[in-house]
Amino acid sequence: MQSTFHPAPQALTEVLVGIWSVQSMHESDLQARVLPDGSTSLVFLRGDSALRTSDNRWGCWASASISGPRTKPFDMQLQSAGRMLIVQLHATGAARSLGVPMSTLLNRYEELEAVVDSVPRALRDHVRREADDLSCIRAIESWLLNRVRSRVQPRTAVESAIHQLLRGTGDLRVGDLAQQVQLSRRHLARVMHERVGVSTKLFARIARFDRAVQLSRQRPSLAWVQIALETGFSDQAHLTREFVELGGIRPSDLRGARAEFIW
Repeated sequence: MQSTFHPAPQALTEVLVGIWSVQSMHESDLQARVLPDGSTSLVFLRGDSALRTSDNRWGCWASASISGPRTKPFDMQLQSAGRMLIVQLHATGAARSLGVPMSTLLNRYEELEAVVDSVPRALRDHVRREADDLSCIRAIESWLLNRVRSRVQPRTAVESAIHQLLRGTGDLRVGDLAQQVQLSRRHLARVMHERVGVSTKLFARIARFDRAVQLSRQRPSLAWVQIALETGFSDQAHLTREFVELGGIRPSDLRGARAEFIW
Protein backbone atom coordinates (compact mmCIF):
# COMPACT_ATOMS: atom_id res chain seq x y z
CA MET A 1 0.00 0.00 0.00
CA GLN A 2 1.13 3.52 -0.77
CA SER A 3 -0.53 6.47 0.95
CA THR A 4 0.19 10.19 1.08
CA PHE A 5 -1.53 12.74 3.28
CA HIS A 6 -2.17 16.26 1.95
CA PRO A 7 -3.17 18.61 4.80
CA ALA A 8 -5.93 21.15 4.26
CA PRO A 9 -4.92 24.54 2.82
CA GLN A 10 -5.34 27.46 5.20
CA ALA A 11 -8.62 28.57 3.63
CA LEU A 12 -10.23 25.18 4.38
CA THR A 13 -8.88 24.31 7.83
CA GLU A 14 -12.28 24.94 9.46
CA VAL A 15 -13.92 22.16 7.44
CA LEU A 16 -11.20 19.90 6.03
CA VAL A 17 -8.66 17.73 7.86
CA GLY A 18 -6.91 16.80 4.64
CA ILE A 19 -6.95 14.46 1.66
CA TRP A 20 -5.40 11.00 1.56
CA SER A 21 -4.09 9.58 -1.71
CA VAL A 22 -4.18 5.77 -1.45
CA GLN A 23 -3.00 3.08 -3.86
CA SER A 24 -3.09 -0.68 -3.36
CA MET A 25 -0.29 -2.93 -4.49
CA HIS A 26 -0.37 -4.51 -7.95
CA GLU A 27 -0.05 -8.00 -6.49
CA SER A 28 -3.00 -7.97 -4.10
CA ASP A 29 -6.12 -6.17 -2.93
CA LEU A 30 -5.84 -3.68 -0.08
CA GLN A 31 -7.88 -4.77 2.93
CA ALA A 32 -8.24 -2.43 5.89
CA ARG A 33 -10.44 -1.77 8.91
CA VAL A 34 -11.82 1.75 9.28
CA LEU A 35 -12.36 2.95 12.85
CA PRO A 36 -14.97 5.51 13.96
CA ASP A 37 -13.48 8.96 14.64
CA GLY A 38 -16.44 11.35 14.41
CA SER A 39 -15.61 12.55 10.91
CA THR A 40 -17.29 12.26 7.52
CA SER A 41 -15.38 11.45 4.34
CA LEU A 42 -15.82 11.87 0.61
CA VAL A 43 -14.29 9.06 -1.42
CA PHE A 44 -13.30 9.52 -5.06
CA LEU A 45 -12.20 6.45 -7.01
CA ARG A 46 -9.51 6.87 -9.65
CA GLY A 47 -9.52 5.22 -13.07
CA ASP A 48 -11.35 1.88 -13.07
CA SER A 49 -10.74 1.19 -9.38
CA ALA A 50 -13.31 -0.81 -7.42
CA LEU A 51 -14.00 -0.36 -3.70
CA ARG A 52 -16.13 -2.73 -1.62
CA THR A 53 -17.04 -2.57 2.06
CA SER A 54 -18.57 -4.83 4.68
CA ASP A 55 -21.32 -2.33 5.53
CA ASN A 56 -23.03 -3.00 2.20
CA ARG A 57 -22.58 -6.76 1.94
CA TRP A 58 -19.41 -6.07 -0.03
CA GLY A 59 -21.22 -4.13 -2.74
CA CYS A 60 -19.26 -1.72 -4.97
CA TRP A 61 -19.08 2.00 -4.17
CA ALA A 62 -19.86 4.67 -6.76
CA SER A 63 -17.01 6.62 -8.33
CA ALA A 64 -17.78 9.49 -5.92
CA SER A 65 -19.34 8.64 -2.55
CA ILE A 66 -19.93 10.14 0.88
CA SER A 67 -19.27 8.03 3.97
CA GLY A 68 -21.13 9.36 6.99
CA PRO A 69 -20.13 9.42 10.66
CA ARG A 70 -19.62 6.00 12.23
CA THR A 71 -20.30 4.48 15.62
CA LYS A 72 -18.73 1.15 14.69
CA PRO A 73 -15.91 -0.03 12.40
CA PHE A 74 -16.24 -1.39 8.90
CA ASP A 75 -13.90 -3.32 6.63
CA MET A 76 -12.96 -2.19 3.14
CA GLN A 77 -11.31 -3.79 0.13
CA LEU A 78 -9.67 -1.82 -2.69
CA GLN A 79 -8.85 -3.95 -5.73
CA SER A 80 -5.23 -4.59 -6.64
CA ALA A 81 -3.59 -1.54 -8.25
CA GLY A 82 -6.67 0.46 -7.20
CA ARG A 83 -6.42 4.17 -6.43
CA MET A 84 -8.63 6.51 -4.45
CA LEU A 85 -8.72 9.89 -2.75
CA ILE A 86 -10.22 10.12 0.73
CA VAL A 87 -11.38 13.62 1.64
CA GLN A 88 -11.61 13.74 5.45
CA LEU A 89 -13.92 16.45 6.77
CA HIS A 90 -13.90 17.70 10.34
CA ALA A 91 -16.82 16.65 12.52
CA THR A 92 -18.05 20.23 12.35
CA GLY A 93 -17.06 20.69 8.73
CA ALA A 94 -19.30 18.16 7.00
CA ALA A 95 -22.65 19.74 7.80
CA ARG A 96 -21.19 23.23 7.36
CA SER A 97 -19.72 22.63 3.89
CA LEU A 98 -22.19 20.12 2.48
CA GLY A 99 -25.47 21.35 3.97
CA VAL A 100 -26.60 17.81 4.86
CA PRO A 101 -27.86 16.60 8.28
CA MET A 102 -25.28 14.04 9.37
CA SER A 103 -27.96 11.99 11.12
CA THR A 104 -29.20 10.90 7.67
CA LEU A 105 -25.81 9.33 6.91
CA LEU A 106 -25.06 7.62 10.21
CA ASN A 107 -23.19 4.33 9.68
CA ARG A 108 -23.76 4.33 5.93
CA TYR A 109 -22.53 5.67 2.64
CA GLU A 110 -24.29 7.00 -0.43
CA GLU A 111 -23.40 8.14 -3.91
CA LEU A 112 -22.25 11.73 -3.50
CA GLU A 113 -24.60 13.12 -6.15
CA ALA A 114 -27.62 11.63 -4.39
CA VAL A 115 -26.85 13.54 -1.19
CA VAL A 116 -25.02 16.74 -2.09
CA ASP A 117 -26.32 19.17 -4.66
CA SER A 118 -24.11 20.85 -7.27
CA VAL A 119 -21.39 18.23 -7.63
CA PRO A 120 -19.99 19.16 -11.07
CA ARG A 121 -19.76 16.29 -13.50
CA ALA A 122 -16.52 17.83 -14.71
CA LEU A 123 -15.04 17.37 -11.22
CA ARG A 124 -16.00 13.70 -11.04
CA ASP A 125 -14.70 13.04 -14.54
CA HIS A 126 -11.46 14.90 -13.86
CA VAL A 127 -10.76 12.94 -10.67
CA ARG A 128 -11.63 9.67 -12.38
CA ARG A 129 -9.47 10.18 -15.45
CA GLU A 130 -6.63 12.56 -14.55
CA ALA A 131 -3.34 10.77 -13.89
CA ASP A 132 -1.90 13.34 -11.50
CA ASP A 133 -3.16 13.07 -7.91
CA LEU A 134 -2.20 16.63 -7.01
CA SER A 135 -4.26 18.05 -9.86
CA CYS A 136 -7.28 16.11 -8.60
CA ILE A 137 -6.71 17.22 -5.02
CA ARG A 138 -6.56 20.87 -6.05
CA ALA A 139 -9.80 20.46 -8.03
CA ILE A 140 -11.57 18.96 -4.99
CA GLU A 141 -10.25 21.69 -2.70
CA SER A 142 -11.46 24.36 -5.14
CA TRP A 143 -14.95 22.83 -5.21
CA LEU A 144 -15.07 22.64 -1.41
CA LEU A 145 -13.84 26.21 -1.08
CA ASN A 146 -16.61 27.46 -3.37
CA ARG A 147 -19.18 25.65 -1.23
CA VAL A 148 -17.77 27.06 1.99
CA ARG A 149 -17.70 30.61 0.63
CA SER A 150 -21.31 30.32 -0.49
CA ARG A 151 -22.34 29.18 3.00
CA VAL A 152 -20.34 31.61 5.16
CA GLN A 153 -21.53 31.53 8.77
CA PRO A 154 -19.95 32.24 12.17
CA ARG A 155 -19.06 29.36 14.46
CA THR A 156 -22.19 28.28 16.33
CA ALA A 157 -22.51 27.32 19.99
CA VAL A 158 -22.86 23.67 19.00
CA GLU A 159 -19.67 23.80 16.93
CA SER A 160 -17.91 25.26 19.95
CA ALA A 161 -19.24 22.34 21.99
CA ILE A 162 -17.96 19.85 19.42
CA HIS A 163 -14.51 21.43 19.47
CA GLN A 164 -14.45 21.18 23.26
CA LEU A 165 -15.31 17.48 23.10
CA LEU A 166 -12.64 16.84 20.47
CA ARG A 167 -9.85 18.46 22.44
CA GLY A 168 -11.07 17.46 25.92
CA THR A 169 -9.97 14.63 28.17
CA GLY A 170 -13.29 12.81 28.28
CA ASP A 171 -14.37 13.96 31.74
CA LEU A 172 -16.60 16.86 30.62
CA ARG A 173 -20.21 16.22 31.61
CA VAL A 174 -22.98 16.90 29.09
CA GLY A 175 -24.79 19.19 31.50
CA ASP A 176 -21.64 21.21 32.15
CA LEU A 177 -20.95 21.44 28.43
CA ALA A 178 -24.49 22.69 27.70
CA GLN A 179 -24.08 25.32 30.39
CA GLN A 180 -20.71 26.45 28.99
CA VAL A 181 -22.14 27.01 25.50
CA GLN A 182 -25.37 28.47 26.95
CA LEU A 183 -27.78 25.93 25.51
CA SER A 184 -30.32 23.66 27.16
CA ARG A 185 -29.35 19.97 27.24
CA ARG A 186 -32.31 19.16 25.00
CA HIS A 187 -31.38 21.77 22.38
CA LEU A 188 -27.72 20.72 22.46
CA ALA A 189 -28.71 17.08 21.97
CA ARG A 190 -31.01 17.89 19.05
CA VAL A 191 -28.49 19.99 17.15
CA MET A 192 -25.60 17.62 17.90
CA HIS A 193 -27.64 14.82 16.36
CA GLU A 194 -28.13 16.93 13.25
CA ARG A 195 -24.53 18.16 12.99
CA VAL A 196 -22.55 15.03 13.88
CA GLY A 197 -25.18 12.30 13.63
CA VAL A 198 -25.04 11.01 17.22
CA SER A 199 -25.83 12.05 20.79
CA THR A 200 -23.50 14.32 22.72
CA LYS A 201 -22.47 11.49 25.06
CA LEU A 202 -21.71 9.03 22.25
CA PHE A 203 -19.75 11.65 20.31
CA ALA A 204 -17.67 12.31 23.43
CA ARG A 205 -16.90 8.57 23.69
CA ILE A 206 -15.87 8.37 20.03
CA ALA A 207 -13.69 11.48 20.37
CA ARG A 208 -11.97 10.02 23.44
CA PHE A 209 -11.44 6.70 21.65
CA ASP A 210 -9.90 8.48 18.66
CA ARG A 211 -7.59 10.52 20.91
CA ALA A 212 -6.28 7.27 22.39
CA VAL A 213 -5.77 5.77 18.92
CA GLN A 214 -3.89 8.84 17.71
CA LEU A 215 -1.75 9.11 20.86
CA SER A 216 -0.73 5.45 20.57
CA ARG A 217 0.44 6.12 17.02
CA GLN A 218 2.27 9.31 17.89
CA ARG A 219 4.02 7.75 20.89
CA PRO A 220 4.35 4.01 20.16
CA SER A 221 6.47 3.34 23.24
CA LEU A 222 3.97 4.90 25.66
CA ALA A 223 2.36 2.34 27.97
CA TRP A 224 -1.35 1.73 27.49
CA VAL A 225 -2.10 2.57 31.10
CA GLN A 226 -0.56 6.00 30.54
CA ILE A 227 -2.48 6.47 27.28
CA ALA A 228 -5.68 5.63 29.17
CA LEU A 229 -4.99 8.23 31.83
CA GLU A 230 -3.92 10.96 29.38
CA THR A 231 -7.00 10.56 27.19
CA GLY A 232 -9.67 10.46 29.89
CA PHE A 233 -10.30 6.77 30.58
CA SER A 234 -10.66 5.66 34.19
CA ASP A 235 -8.06 2.91 33.74
CA GLN A 236 -6.57 0.55 31.14
CA ALA A 237 -9.45 -1.91 31.46
CA HIS A 238 -11.89 0.88 30.60
CA LEU A 239 -9.81 1.78 27.53
CA THR A 240 -9.71 -1.86 26.41
CA ARG A 241 -13.50 -2.22 26.70
CA GLU A 242 -14.04 0.89 24.56
CA PHE A 243 -11.55 -0.33 21.93
CA VAL A 244 -13.45 -3.60 21.63
CA GLU A 245 -16.90 -1.97 21.63
CA LEU A 246 -16.21 0.99 19.32
CA GLY A 247 -13.38 -0.32 17.15
CA GLY A 248 -13.73 -4.09 17.19
CA ILE A 249 -10.03 -4.31 18.07
CA ARG A 250 -7.80 -4.65 21.11
CA PRO A 251 -5.21 -1.96 21.91
CA SER A 252 -2.38 -4.34 21.03
CA ASP A 253 -3.71 -4.57 17.45
CA LEU A 254 -2.52 -0.99 16.86
CA ARG A 255 1.04 -2.16 17.46
CA GLY A 256 0.77 -5.51 15.73
CA ALA A 257 1.72 -6.81 12.29
CA ARG A 258 -1.34 -5.34 10.57
CA ALA A 259 -1.38 -1.98 12.36
CA GLU A 260 -0.94 -0.06 9.09
CA PHE A 261 -4.20 -1.57 7.85
CA ILE A 262 -6.23 -0.19 10.78
CA TRP A 263 -7.34 3.31 9.83
